[in-house]
Amino acid sequence: MPAKRLSDDKRIAIESELEKGELTQNEIAKKHGVAQGTVGNIKAGIVKAQEGQSDPTDVRVLQLEAQNIALKDEISRCKRAYTAAQRNNSIFAAIKDELETVITPIKALPAITRQKTDKKLIRETLVALLSDEHADSIVLPHQVGGLERFNFNIALRRAEEYVDTIIRFTQKTLNNYKFETLVIIAHGDHVSGEIHKSTDHSEYRNAIKNALAVGQLHSLMLRDLAPYFKDVKIIYVPGNHGRRSIKKDYHGAHDNWDYLVAEAAKLHCVNIDNVEFLIPDSYSACIDIEGYGFHITHGDEIRGWMGIPFYGLQRKTQRLTALNAAQKKKIDYYIFGHFHQASTLAALDGETIINGSWVATDPFAYEALSVFGEPSQWLFGVHYKRGISWRLNMKLKTDREHLGANRYVVNLAKDI
Repeated sequence: MPAKRLSDDKRIAIESELEKGELTQNEIAKKHGVAQGTVGNIKAGIVKAQEGQSDPTDVRVLQLEAQNIALKDEISRCKRAYTAAQRNNSIFAAIKDELETVITPIKALPAITRQKTDKKLIRETLVALLSDEHADSIVLPHQVGGLERFNFNIALRRAEEYVDTIIRFTQKTLNNYKFETLVIIAHGDHVSGEIHKSTDHSEYRNAIKNALAVGQLHSLMLRDLAPYFKDVKIIYVPGNHGRRSIKKDYHGAHDNWDYLVAEAAKLHCVNIDNVEFLIPDSYSACIDIEGYGFHITHGDEIRGWMGIPFYGLQRKTQRLTALNAAQKKKIDYYIFGHFHQASTLAALDGETIINGSWVATDPFAYEALSVFGEPSQWLFGVHYKRGISWRLNMKLKTDREHLGANRYVVNLAKDI
């Protein structure tokens, strides 16, 4: 830590004490709260000025020059920090401002009226997880032993399967349930971003286009889901792949391509009245669903190897539980992504839910980790008395997905 610079008033006071000669250097140092060496240096400067028979103002001039140099250095440091901050953050602010003038909002679909029934319906809030799509990625079969083929067209088809499964399961299979509200927890890695040279192996070879395309894809999903629910609420927290800094900047949650995905989706959905967006400037969030606390984050800060770090997750959730308890908040469920392995871990008074991925594997996961996971995302219902009452691990992969989407079309020409 750099030494604190001596103020002008304190230096003048010390010089006055030295000239009086009533106190020792040690006493002067204690009186003014400085080191004895500092007092000695000031005395040496006075003696030197007297011996050289120089103008008594010379010492003061030197002091002011030193202060001037220090101020110039501090101004330069502040300018460098400001420039760096502007470089990191202004790109998204500028893009967002520009998008507001060029994006054409999509049209809302008419609401679906459910047939009346004499059954006593179970009322719950529906929750769908949405993470780790890496929708801009390209995975070729020969790179992963034939286990996966993935590109943006296949991501579009898996998005259709995601939406169709939610509608089919909630409107037909669970026909004795009533879901007025759908909460979508979008917790990161919607794109692969720039790290690990991912842009070079992406759909558009351009991070901006990739983010806008995925944002448009999200809006199509929200458009199709909105007619079946009174309210659709989506909360976005970023993942690690979208970050623009070399290391994770905990002060820069919005300095992330996932943030641009969220803002693009929001702009596309401005005419869909029952869709509400929450995009906090943080890497995690706590929300209440039916009186139960949910802690949401991506989970990349938890170290793991060759799968899910169970002990790391346990330590993380225990610490978060303690932190929230100090604020008199009770967290019942912890939601993570990142590990690409759908799983749940029971606890005494809650549960940890780890979401799956849209991509079964990629060259890094296959070669370095030998990891494969069936593309899936979690869907569950939250009851006001029982909490999470059921869970469905939605499978996204279909037999004919290599032919592309059936109905989803993303057209970037309208946006850029």
